[in-house]
Amino acid sequence: MSVSLVFAPDTLVRFKGGRILVHTTTSPMPAFESDNPMLIGWLCQFARPTQPDTAIGALQPENRPMVTQVIGYLRQSGALQEVGPSAAPAGDTEAEGRIKNHLQLLARSLYDTSCDLLGLGPQADAALLERTGIGVERRLMALLAATDGLRSELNSLRQPHLKAQLAALRVRPGDRELKLHIGCGTGHLEDWVNIDVHPAPLAMNVLWGLPFADGSVRYVFVSHFLEHLFFPRDVMPFLAEIRRVLAPGGVARLVVPDIGQCIDAYVNADADFYSNRRETWPWWPANPTRLEDFLAYAGAGAEPAHLFESHKYGYDFETLSKILTAAGLERVERSGFLESAHPALRVDDVSAVAKAKYRDRYYSLFAEAQRPT
Repeated sequence: MSVSLVFAPDTLVRFKGGRILVHTTTSPMPAFESDNPMLIGWLCQFARPTQPDTAIGALQPENRPMVTQVIGYLRQSGALQEVGPSAAPAGDTEAEGRIKNHLQLLARSLYDTSCDLLGLGPQADAALLERTGIGVERRLMALLAATDGLRSELNSLRQPHLKAQLAALRVRPGDRELKLHIGCGTGHLEDWVNIDVHPAPLAMNVLWGLPFADGSVRYVFVSHFLEHLFFPRDVMPFLAEIRRVLAPGGVARLVVPDIGQCIDAYVNADADFYSNRRETWPWWPANPTRLEDFLAYAGAGAEPAHLFESHKYGYDFETLSKILTAAGLERVERSGFLESAHPALRVDDVSAVAKAKYRDRYYSLFAEAQRPT
């Protein structure tokens, strides 16, 4: 049986000097060129998986050799690719690394492009329009269409992805009294649903919303995760989701970097406080100023390419209490390491960051809040 072919996602069709060009963004081969719009129209069927033998067989015999050559060239250049199982099977860490690298480059590139366009102002649109016939706005619309198309496809994967994982974890739709550990990293809690990005037991983006019924959760533990979300755009919907899934009287325990403590150390010129970080975390940058250290920890100037990994915001207890209350939780109380009125929530030691100390003090701020009864 003939293989099916489809246009690669980075294939471009351009028009230049009365000719039609088909090429990819990555191939070193020259673009395929034609002044035959009927041929280009025929090739458009490969926008979806198509068997070339069947498609070529439907042509007049005298046209088949030429079209076969065109298909061969487009395959060689990478503009047409075979449809089939992924060349990178699940669990291929090299492929995952490449994808993450592409994401980092894309995030940084989008930011840099934005800065360039703001710097050039209207001149960019006018110059590109004169030079190529296509201005900035149309190019941006093409980028948005490409990313929206990819996001739409990814969105269609969410429910089956979550359903399969929840089934593997034996979590059923009607289950109650669940315990959620959100932002688990490699520290998994037994008898809890451990949630994080891949490869967590329940791998997901929490900004999708939590895949649990209203009032189905007794406890939520979130350690050193909240500061990785943009505030308030992503933080407030996330906290609203926690309130939604908590049962009346259910409790959420949150652990975040104690930015109030960092401010005190900065104001009091406590150099030991900052130098001790490098003893606790060997990867900590060497010799930053106290201000560099504090602002980076508080999320100022988050690097776009660091994605979820960078801090986006900092919290003291006053701010954390305010946003938890705004999310509809009550009885917000400051806590301490492994100090909770609820034995099930004395789990801070599962988090390497939560148990990090400076002398007799922990770097973290611990707080609990509950859904109103």
